[in-house]
Amino acid sequence: MEDYQRALIGQMTGRLARYDSGEIPLPKLVEDLRGLFEAADPRELSIRDSFEELWAELDAESELRTEPWAPPGLADGAHLRELLRRLRSWIDG
Repeated sequence: MEDYQRALIGQMTGRLARYDSGEIPLPKLVEDLRGLFEAADPRELSIRDSFEELWAELDAESELRTEPWAPPGLADGAHLRELLRRLRSWIDG
């Protein structure tokens, strides 16, 4: 991966910190992470696949909290915390 790509992916840490502090809501975090990843545009399939897997799970967890079709009680705080931990690990990877 090129230096500029690493820098863009590294910016994801700041977005996670903003979410943790309550500065941005989960849907905004999901949107920002997607945007940074798309801007980085890594070509390695393993990098793309691993991000897509994490991002899809995070997006689904966000939808369970925000979409009117989502029945109450399906959102899982422990699952969200684990996803965020895995995402941090992926960024640091």
